[in-house]
Formats: sequence, structure tokens, C-alpha cells
Amino acid sequence: MFGLKSSSAQESSPCLLKNVGVSEFNKQHLRLASYAVEFNQLVEELADREPDANDWKRVDALFSRVTLFVATHFREEEEIMRKFDYPGYPGHKVQHDKFVSDLTKIQSQINDRNVKFKGKMSTLLWEWLYHHINEIDVEYREFFADKGLT
Repeated sequence: MFGLKSSSAQESSPCLLKNVGVSEFNKQHLRLASYAVEFNQLVEELADREPDANDWKRVDALFSRVTLFVATHFREEEEIMRKFDYPGYPGHKVQHDKFVSDLTKIQSQINDRNVKFKGKMSTLLWEWLYHHINEIDVEYREFFADKGLT
């Protein structure tokens, strides 16, 4: 279902995410995409009804997995950026912090059992995945390749 867009113009396949050049980050991005799919499936189940106690438990568990994984991914990505003195690190860190702030706002809605979280979370995840990975993360591909990191 998910794959990586090739960096080569000759290879074209309908995929969601671009190859950022660091295999571990590519794997993590795909895992984030799988969480987005899982979250969308849950939102679709709840589209025509109010969540019950079991639904909220599922929402809490999934949101917890997402936030923990995002924290791990950001920490690892930022550590590599600092280690290799990636010049785009400061701006990249600002974007990560903004995303975490947005997740915190959604967590507040979930904690308050506010169903408005459904659309916001789905939109946030997909926009983040598509924009941040395909337009921002991909910028470090050549930098890290030049450093021998693949």
C-alpha cells in the first residue's frame, strides 16, 4: 500500500512518500503513514456516531502510539542532524516543535472527549506526512548521502 517515491525522474510509481535517503527514516515514515491509515479507519468507523467508552479507549491507545512514535522519530532525526551539523536543522526543529504542539492540542480535545479531534487529527497526520516528508525531509537527502549516511 505504501512505498517510497523514487528520486529518479525515470521511475514513476504512484506512492505517497518520497525517499529521503536515510533508510531508517524511510522506514519510520512508512510506519507513521500506517498509523495515519489506522487513524483514518477509526475515524471512518465513528463518522456517523458518537464514540462510546470502548471507542475512546481505542482512540487513546492509538493516539498514544502515534505521539510516542513521533517523539522517537523526531529525536532520532534531530540527533543525526546535530551530529552531522545539518544546516537546515534549526528550521527543521521549529517544524517538529509546531507539529508536537498541534498534537498536544488534539490530545486536549481527546482528553475532553471532544469529537472534533477526528477531522483535525486525520488532516494533521496526512498533511504532515505529505508536506513535511516530501518537501522538507527530502531536502536532507543529498546532504546525508554526501556524509555517507544512507
